[in-house]
Amino acid sequence: MKYPLDKICVRSGVFCPSCQRKLDSGLVDHSEVDVMKALMELEDRLKELRKGEYVKSYTIDDVVVIILRNGWERRELETIARETAYKLRKKVKIALDTGDRKRLVEQVVSPARITGINTLWLPDGSEQMVIRIARRDQKFLGDKKKWETLLTKILGTGTRISFE
Repeated sequence: MKYPLDKICVRSGVFCPSCQRKLDSGLVDHSEVDVMKALMELEDRLKELRKGEYVKSYTIDDVVVIILRNGWERRELETIARETAYKLRKKVKIALDTGDRKRLVEQVVSPARITGINTLWLPDGSEQMVIRIARRDQKFLGDKKKWETLLTKILGTGTRISFE
């Protein structure tokens, strides 16, 4: 798998100037180093991890969302998520970066079903995404604020979840 940081730097914890610059600039967050290290350790056992590319990971409380690029089968993604969750001792969701915001949000909030996504333009010129989820699927998300914060980080724009 391709990573934004050098494998040697991640495994050792001592970063070269290039990797340190990426960490200092915020291109890669310090919490992502643990996720990359766990994925690298799993690469020896899971051959599926050798294909593809690591894009980014986001951590909120006990939930980690890992965004990967290139095609994997659903079964492979479930195996990767299960093994990574065991290694990190957190709940892990894996989403594929397809370039489509709606598809990305669907993968992150699954098994909850999205009934719609609207873009709300605010008077100050900013935008906010309103994600509508079926009320009966509210039990899958739990804390609404935590998921709004997570989706705001992932999408880079304000996000609000509405249960209908």
